[in-house]
Amino acid sequence: MSDPIVPATGKIAASARRLAGGALFVAVAVLAGGIGAMAQANERRVPAFAQEPPPFPSWDVRLGGSAQDTTSRERGIANFTGEVLSPQVLAVQSRIASAFVPRFHIGSSTNFGRATSFAYAGLTWTLNVTKAVFVEGSIGGAVNDGKAGYFVPDDRVAVGCNAGLREALGVGVKLNDRWSVIATLEHFSNNSACDRNRALSNFGARLGYTF
Repeated sequence: MSDPIVPATGKIAASARRLAGGALFVAVAVLAGGIGAMAQANERRVPAFAQEPPPFPSWDVRLGGSAQDTTSRERGIANFTGEVLSPQVLAVQSRIASAFVPRFHIGSSTNFGRATSFAYAGLTWTLNVTKAVFVEGSIGGAVNDGKAGYFVPDDRVAVGCNAGLREALGVGVKLNDRWSVIATLEHFSNNSACDRNRALSNFGARLGYTF
């Protein structure tokens, strides 16, 4: 005779994961609105464009969360994200020229449920739009623990292969010389190198510390 508690427990766990994903979605939306408000407030106090590049050298550590691809079977589950960025590979005094000098990064996205997690490394370029606001673009390689075979569970994504390309965009606001908040969008794909190529696009937010 089957135990009715087991399926009930599974339903509760699934509901909890969906609730966590929904809560993260709301938090990211609120933070994104806050970033926009802080950007407007800072632009009233500083010139339209920053005249000084960021201090050298500087490392960044960033921690936060993201929502798993909202258009995939794995939607509704949250991720814990972390990233470390190195100083720029070359010190450049011009703000515009500095935007073309990359930084190395390494990071990961760890899923709270059974969905796909990945680790990555690559290069990041940063443009300081004002003294308070900056935008970033990143590209590099990534490895994941997703389902790459022909038999994929109904609640998982067929990623095709366990290695691929990761691209990311970020918009951030510097709260002071040390702390910043960044809204992020990251995309993982095997770039059609495998038979299947169901890409993942996660969005989220991070708190950064510069030292």
